[in-house]
Amino acid sequence: MRMRLLEPAVARRQAEWIVAMEPWRSMEFRATPLGRWLVRRARAHCVLGAVHKRAILGMVVFQPDFLLGTFIALLAVRPQAAGQGVGRALVERVARATFAHRRWLYVSSDSKNLAAGRFYKKLGFVRVARLPDLVCENRAEILWRKRRP
Repeated sequence: MRMRLLEPAVARRQAEWIVAMEPWRSMEFRATPLGRWLVRRARAHCVLGAVHKRAILGMVVFQPDFLLGTFIALLAVRPQAAGQGVGRALVERVARATFAHRRWLYVSSDSKNLAAGRFYKKLGFVRVARLPDLVCENRAEILWRKRRP
């Protein structure tokens, strides 16, 4: 598996499988607006893909210069690649780049996504806030933060 920045057109195509998965499906994300956002983030060189034999197994979208660190705005792994270390590798790649110059790495997860909470805890993130109605009305996000080692 290789990590590489995704080109805008490639990033846009990933929206289709992302919106079919939880939690994005139940939050009523739509492929077209998500695809447009992915294009903008890819043009800013902020979309990293995990690639194996030209297939994208997962991706991370990050926002640098966020509260003395970097914010992971989206982490998605294809269902067939789940449990194979793809998400961990993507987060660790962003963490290495962040911690070379910054103190914090942030991410948020839907409060109903308990698996995401366990995943981020396992990677050393600490829950720092509950943010109601941030992404969707009547849903809360959990803000997680990891300190530079």
